[in-house]
Amino acid sequence: MPAGVLGLAVFLTAVSRAEQPPEKGMFQASAEVSSILVPVTVKDSRGRLVATLEKERFHLFVDGIEFPIKSFWREGGLPISYAFVVDTSGSMNGRRLARTRDAIMEFMRGMRSNDEACLITFGGGEVKRRLAFGTDPGLLPRVLESLKGYGTTALYDMLTATPQVMEGAHNIRRVVLLFTDGVDTASTMSPADAVKILEGLTDPLYALGIEPPPAEEGPPDSYEEALARFAAASGGRYLRVDTAAKLPQFARALRQELTMRYIITFDPSGVGMVKWRKLEVTVDGGYTVMARQGYRGTLP
Repeated sequence: MPAGVLGLAVFLTAVSRAEQPPEKGMFQASAEVSSILVPVTVKDSRGRLVATLEKERFHLFVDGIEFPIKSFWREGGLPISYAFVVDTSGSMNGRRLARTRDAIMEFMRGMRSNDEACLITFGGGEVKRRLAFGTDPGLLPRVLESLKGYGTTALYDMLTATPQVMEGAHNIRRVVLLFTDGVDTASTMSPADAVKILEGLTDPLYALGIEPPPAEEGPPDSYEEALARFAAASGGRYLRVDTAAKLPQFARALRQELTMRYIITFDPSGVGMVKWRKLEVTVDGGYTVMARQGYRGTLP
């Protein structure tokens, strides 16, 4: 096995062990309790973002039962932690990688003093944390310029590591931004298995599919459908970018969207069955709501 592939396997195995859920249906008299954070995006009937609603309009349901919301914030005034995850496989080389650099710099231009960023790349059988949280974000342009595309893409395998990308982040307002052309050429994991692991992702994933191939060029349940499932499971979404040149435009719009979300929290009780719980947030007034679909733990 090549050294790069071995390194990827070791990295993913470590993450898989760290994210190993309790045995299904396991009952615990008590469990460690930490607040569940749920970023929420609200749009009106015309698809416009709505950022001025009050807490009383929001309702939280876990397994179909309504529970009180502990805390409520509008995101705009809070510092943010960006995790940029970039596909550096051979198919991304050239204009796709160049425009990805431009898109990331669009996010960086809007950063404030307490905002922070990290950069992770995957390609050629390697996963690398190029810039860690807490590092001077001013170093990011130089790191981005050094990126070159090569080798194969183990996209689904990389996504199993996504729950760990926020390691070291300091802000409660967080987002994972994935840049890829969506072509998986080397994963050993199926899309369905990757979605199960992404249930452990506590932060929204926004996947930007850059010039994705036609559906007929890939196997069923691949590329765009899989990326959309990955993002939706976390409360994020998939964005199809037909032309790489439009990436900076998408980045500007998404940066604005991320200032117009809400964050609500609640506390699991720590008592009872530890299992996957369905999560739903509704808002009075006929609005469209986007939020993470669940969590693993006890009822509130």
